[in-house]
This record gives sequence, C-alpha cells and structure tokens, in this order.
Amino acid sequence: MVLSWLKGRRRVSDAADRRLLIALAGGEEEIVRTQVQNALDVIEAVAGEMTMGRALELYLDELDLDEPQATIVAQRVLARLEEES
Repeated sequence: MVLSWLKGRRRVSDAADRRLLIALAGGEEEIVRTQVQNALDVIEAVAGEMTMGRALELYLDELDLDEPQATIVAQRVLARLEEES
C-alpha cells in the first residue's frame, strides 16, 4: 500500500524517501493497532450473543479491508485473545 503511493511521484532524495517510508509505515501500523483494539471491543461487547469468530468476521466484513490488512488484523486479534486467556 505504501509503496504503490510512491509510484509515479517525482524523485526525492534518498534521505527524504527513507523518512517518508518510515512515517507512512508508522501510520499504517497505528491504524492496524486501532483496528485490533476496536475489533477486541466489538468481540467483548457481543460476547454473550455470538461467538468470537463470528464477531471478528462481521467486524472485518464491515470494514471492507483489503486482504493483507484484514489478515494482519485477524491474526493480531487472535494473538491478543490468546495472551489474555
């Protein structure tokens, strides 16, 4: 996702390119962390009404994330749930 944005852009210095990539990656990581926390909150909110798997599936479907990002969020949610049990 980050690299596709850079395609077709004018050339910048290597240092600026590096800073930009790091900043964009950090931003994407923060988005994923937020999505994971939101998914955990949804799972907790509906715990008595549906399974964790179904709640996570509905959450990801509603977000309509692209495939790599949906997989990353799902894996991190499951890992956090494992840590908490």
